[in-house]
Amino acid sequence: MSKKTFSAAPKPKQQPTDDQILAFERGGAGHDTTRADKPVAKTMPDEPTKRLSLDLPASLHTRFKTACSATGRKMVGELQAFIEQRTQELEEDAGITRK
Repeated sequence: MSKKTFSAAPKPKQQPTDDQILAFERGGAGHDTTRADKPVAKTMPDEPTKRLSLDLPASLHTRFKTACSATGRKMVGELQAFIEQRTQELEEDAGITRK
């Protein structure tokens, strides 16, 4: 029977100093402290949400995802804006008024 050999156990990383911990708590340690120049997404009013599932052809999904990514937009935000706009159009056609 051959003898097994083992390498040395890995040593834990050096713990941060108290000064490093305080610096992290005060301002963060990464690139997340810079402010982006992107507009803040408008928040929806506090109301319950419902999930909508949609089956799309793969090519259309890819085109939509690529277009949103290229313009720095979120897919969900674009879909919500479209649904809101189209719903208003349909309500006007049907004579439905919102309170």
